[in-house]
Amino acid sequence: MYLVIIMLPLLSSLASGFFGRRIGITGTHIITCVSIITTTILCIVAFFEVGLNKIPVSLNLFKWIDSESLNILWSFNFDSLTVSMLLPVLIVSCLVHIYSIGYMSHDPHQQRFFSYLSLFTFMMIILVTSNSYLLMFVGWEGEQLRLKWFNYIFITYYFLVYLLSLMVLLYFKLCGLNFFNNTVKLINTKFIPKLRSDLRIGPHNEDVISVIIGSVLGDSNLEKRKNGIGTRIIFEQCNRNVEYIMWFHNFFASRGYCTTNKPKLSTRIKKDNKVFYQYRVSSYTFTSLNWLHEMFYIKNGEKYVKIIPDELHKFLTPLALAIWFMDDGSKTYNTVRIATNNFTHEECKFLCKLLKDKYNLNLAVHSSGDKGHILYVKVDSYDSFVSIIKPHMLTSMLYKLGV
Repeated sequence: MYLVIIMLPLLSSLASGFFGRRIGITGTHIITCVSIITTTILCIVAFFEVGLNKIPVSLNLFKWIDSESLNILWSFNFDSLTVSMLLPVLIVSCLVHIYSIGYMSHDPHQQRFFSYLSLFTFMMIILVTSNSYLLMFVGWEGEQLRLKWFNYIFITYYFLVYLLSLMVLLYFKLCGLNFFNNTVKLINTKFIPKLRSDLRIGPHNEDVISVIIGSVLGDSNLEKRKNGIGTRIIFEQCNRNVEYIMWFHNFFASRGYCTTNKPKLSTRIKKDNKVFYQYRVSSYTFTSLNWLHEMFYIKNGEKYVKIIPDELHKFLTPLALAIWFMDDGSKTYNTVRIATNNFTHEECKFLCKLLKDKYNLNLAVHSSGDKGHILYVKVDSYDSFVSIIKPHMLTSMLYKLGV
């Protein structure tokens, strides 16, 4: 849908420009106006999906500039601000297209005019949705295209866009940003129903899966809901790793996996009556995460027991390994170790073999008494281990590597 919002005005512009004589004036009117109206309707849908539900969407089409010091993609971002500004632009453009049918009826080159008009709309969309300054510059320069046919109508166009922008700025100035956020929250709560777990699909890309896999190997749990419909992620960390838990929350909240409200500090009393301070992040329930629960858990009576799946080698990426280490890793003497309290001795041996086969890392399994087992990275593999996970670690967690 978001790619259609960007490309549909361009396609209508090309159709009117290259095939205008064949399709005629009426055909040009139909193609360009229907395309812009369709784009506007899709933008309204995007406003409810992205703006009110706060689920940003990013599109990475292809690389534009790729060098050692400069990497620029043709990428577009749809967040709350983008769709809020894109909506008035497309509504005004839609009205201009319809108005131009009568206004330009005397002009002998209507196909060319409507082609440039749709092209201008496309450049405006590029300007609003671009995810880099250079791509934004392309949209800005593209919208400066002015031929004699544009002068008839764009004075009104610019005036309306300027007036709408002024009204938005005045609204923020008088009411404040908090009032706007509270209004959106009220609409979202009262009038927009929550998505069922079977309708949530989420952007399950490699990074998301890697973070989930790494955290499940560590302190996170995948909880199968009582109704059996879906699975949610529960991530807990002590108060010493505040930056890490906030990064984890922001990672999932920005992708629509959990609420944007920051996790709060809570207390828990342990068996020895010691007070334990922790933060907890719980995601929404997704049926599309059930396969991860089935992979990591087996049912033992009424409870689920976490295991190491045989197919883990497919998903244990460097990012997943870094997340696992940030959860349960620590520095010891001249090497590092990872606590594996949830897994058996055989599963720990399997993990050692997996890391040896996939990353050529040498690890050893040591018993930690009643708490379980610990994986020690051997000294000859310490540098290799650090080089693999360090690029993916937070700066605040580098102390676990001793750097």
